Amino acid sequence: MSTYRFVQVDEFQANADGWNQMGPVNWTQSDANTILLTNQDNRVVQLSFLSATALRVRFNPAARQASDYSNNNSYAVVNRNLGPVNLSVQTLPDNGGTLLLDTGVLQVKVGLYPYGIAVYKNGQLIHEDTYEKNLIYSNEAVANLKKAPTNEKYYGFGEKAGDQLNKRSFTMTFFNYDNFTYNDIASDGSRMIPDSQKEGGPLNPSGPLYNTMPLALAVGYTDPNNLAGSLYSYGLFLDNVAQTYFNMEASDYSDMSGKYYFGALYGELDYYIMVGDAENPINDVMRQYAILTGGSAMPPKYAFGYQQGGYGYYTREILEGVAQDYRNNNFPIDGLHIDVDFQDNYRTFTSSNRKFPDAKGMFDGLHSAGFKCSTNITGIITANPLDENGNTDTPYPTRDDILNLNQDNAAISTYKDDAPVHPFIYNTRDGQGENPNIFIANEGYGTSSLVEKYSPSPGYPGNNPNLGTYGFYSDMGNPDVQKWWGEQYEYLLSIGLDMIWQDMTCPALIPNFDDNYPDKTLPLDVMMYDTRTGGYEPNAKIHNSFAINLIKATYEGITKLKSSDSFKGTYNYKKRNFIIARGGYAGVHRYAGIWTGDSASSWDFLKINVPEVLNIGLTGQPISGCDIGGFANGSGSSSTNGVTDPELLTRWMTSGAFLPWYRNHYDKYTKAFQEPYNYGEPVLSNCRKYVEIRYRLLQVFYDAMYENTQNGLPIARALFVNDPIDPQVYQHCNDQFFLGKDILVAPVVTPNTYNRDVYLPAGSEWYVFNDNTEVLSAPTPGGTTQNWDVPMDLVPVYVREGAIIPLRELEQYVGELSVNPITFQVYPGKDSSYTLYQDDETTTAAEESGAYRVTEISHEGITNGQKVTVQRTYDKYAPKETYYFVALIGTNPPVSVSAKGKSLSGVGSKNDLDNSASNAYFYDAGLKITFVKIKDTAAKAIIEAVY
Repeated sequence: MSTYRFVQVDEFQANADGWNQMGPVNWTQSDANTILLTNQDNRVVQLSFLSATALRVRFNPAARQASDYSNNNSYAVVNRNLGPVNLSVQTLPDNGGTLLLDTGVLQVKVGLYPYGIAVYKNGQLIHEDTYEKNLIYSNEAVANLKKAPTNEKYYGFGEKAGDQLNKRSFTMTFFNYDNFTYNDIASDGSRMIPDSQKEGGPLNPSGPLYNTMPLALAVGYTDPNNLAGSLYSYGLFLDNVAQTYFNMEASDYSDMSGKYYFGALYGELDYYIMVGDAENPINDVMRQYAILTGGSAMPPKYAFGYQQGGYGYYTREILEGVAQDYRNNNFPIDGLHIDVDFQDNYRTFTSSNRKFPDAKGMFDGLHSAGFKCSTNITGIITANPLDENGNTDTPYPTRDDILNLNQDNAAISTYKDDAPVHPFIYNTRDGQGENPNIFIANEGYGTSSLVEKYSPSPGYPGNNPNLGTYGFYSDMGNPDVQKWWGEQYEYLLSIGLDMIWQDMTCPALIPNFDDNYPDKTLPLDVMMYDTRTGGYEPNAKIHNSFAINLIKATYEGITKLKSSDSFKGTYNYKKRNFIIARGGYAGVHRYAGIWTGDSASSWDFLKINVPEVLNIGLTGQPISGCDIGGFANGSGSSSTNGVTDPELLTRWMTSGAFLPWYRNHYDKYTKAFQEPYNYGEPVLSNCRKYVEIRYRLLQVFYDAMYENTQNGLPIARALFVNDPIDPQVYQHCNDQFFLGKDILVAPVVTPNTYNRDVYLPAGSEWYVFNDNTEVLSAPTPGGTTQNWDVPMDLVPVYVREGAIIPLRELEQYVGELSVNPITFQVYPGKDSSYTLYQDDETTTAAEESGAYRVTEISHEGITNGQKVTVQRTYDKYAPKETYYFVALIGTNPPVSVSAKGKSLSGVGSKNDLDNSASNAYFYDAGLKITFVKIKDTAAKAIIEAVY
């Protein structure tokens, strides 16, 4: 019986007795930026500097010399050159007990008797090991204890439950897991959190979820009354793909007062400390982490449009009916997502001819109506010999080109002699010798009688109403297997599939004859390929790598296919990728956006939506979101038809309209409907209002995504990302956030709430958001709390004074209008600037040939007026629009308006301005807005208005 198992957070207690400690150490310098610290047992810690503000600590209990750390391979890290470093090394005059490492910015003091490190920035202590007991090990487990000053807050940690952004006082484990509705239950009914914690579910961060992103973002200050000049921040990234832990001063199981720890069950303690060294140290940490783990790729713009998915859109008629109903209700939407219902009897990479006849024709028709489509791709390759018609002779190349399938006992299927690759995991277990049989899994997708007529044998073997299949999983760490996996997408791309929906990234397995593990994942003792070493390890030791390997294989495979000569002239030739994935590991942002797994229809899931997405953004992943409305039934579902409560659905839709990934997705097998139009009025109009606002603001999402590719900042931002030195913002981070740098959103996330407070950060005045449909209200001073009435059709939204906000005219889908010029809204107030990014929004031309444009728009006050400068800073793309508008909001009638040094004529109406063949302006007295039209013919244009 295997000793590998999921280990609960109360079983991994670095604060308990029984751990081995480093104790006293000697030091040597192995190269200009690397120090080796060796204890009396010849165990070696390696400390190295990646820049003047970043260091790395590695400890493997088995390491005895520098060469033991020669393997630098990582699933997450792609670049350790974070900047120049000039390290000085000296021992302090304290009897040789302290080593001082100085980069000019950081001073790292290394205790030698006993070991310990403390990090100072320009003389200010910001990070420190606990004294004596800090770096520890026991059997194969490793951990480190650190001091937690009272003034520090801890953010990030990726996808974690809980309605608090600050994770101080919580214990968390990182173990990719299909945690359906976050209920913390294994397949045998055992709980995934300790009984002492009483409640699991969405409000408890302790349970394992689908993603592992072990980055802690610490924010602290030395003077609580004056953050300016005393604010500091550091990121601590633990790079380990086994099950890992962070306890951030949570005294659930022992006294953790004033300290935190992190550690792993297996492998190295390999961690990075990145210290912010800029005007905004928080943002500088995110910049460094983005360099370390790689930048995100620009997605197609439609990825920021509204999406609709349904498990149970199981025929072409249902799917096309949903599409038509959205268009009939003038409800903007870009994406349609088809679950495994699309497949021929759960044959991954296929389509069902019975349920979705002429799939290419269907996609062509949906494309012509502006829809972009994904389908669900799980990691399993079915062992069921039957197709959807009950036949065994229908080709399934993905499997049949590889295996001799034994239809009576698929568990002893063998590879064909001429198989191009052996992709599937063998049933070899740790310590039991090689097993020639292929491991067979059982993956369940629920039950339903609705589709029995379409699936003669949903399970294998036997005929039953269970949805799912027996099958094989690929050994995704193997580069040859990754290449083979990517090639399997050729058919789906050839028929016009736009997006990939990468599901079951941690397999949700049901126990069977090859798998007696209670945890819904691959057995932890099954041997799998480790890309880093080129050898095999038990799943437990590399568990969190499976998901990122799967997603990487998909991304690289579809990239290669779309650029191949065989795709020339087809719909997908050189189209940009977009993958929405359910799991991953740090660095998954290089390949995909993520959604937060199988939520349920409850107010608790809505309440965690904002902090969960914000913390994911603080951990390097810019595109994330939940299943709007809840995928599964919950406390907010009807007891008769499972439908999500109208109030809950409305608040979720209106809140989600400002978050990066925006998909309403539900289980149609258990709910009658969840599409807003099926609720009728007023739900339809209330939801549509904010979807329309989102579509007018899509350029803001796109520009924020471009900014992320440059500096790692998220699209949806915690208040302190933009306003870090206002101490009050840290008290309002759980249900308020920024879209980009200047749009502040305060949604309603609790039931029966028709009044709420909104905090406005100090240092700026704030305007209620205006989309040029009404007169701008008077500004509200920052540092104040405003009380709002919030009926069902209202989300409080503010804009920072002086902000420049690009708006476009409403489209029902991205690209509906052949020409859709931008209007730059310029709010009154402080001088500011905005960066606009433009490309063709769809193809790889921007990445491959630099075909994009970057424009800097700025404004400044002049005597009795305002000056706006529009200047291209990079220009290898010409947009379809040959002009743009500047809207100077809240102005008096202008005395004069000029552009490019020439006086402009005023016209009598906005319609006249739209139709003007030359630069001109129009003053709307009712709205108090000066609209200026500028032909986009010059690299630089200066517009001046005098009042």
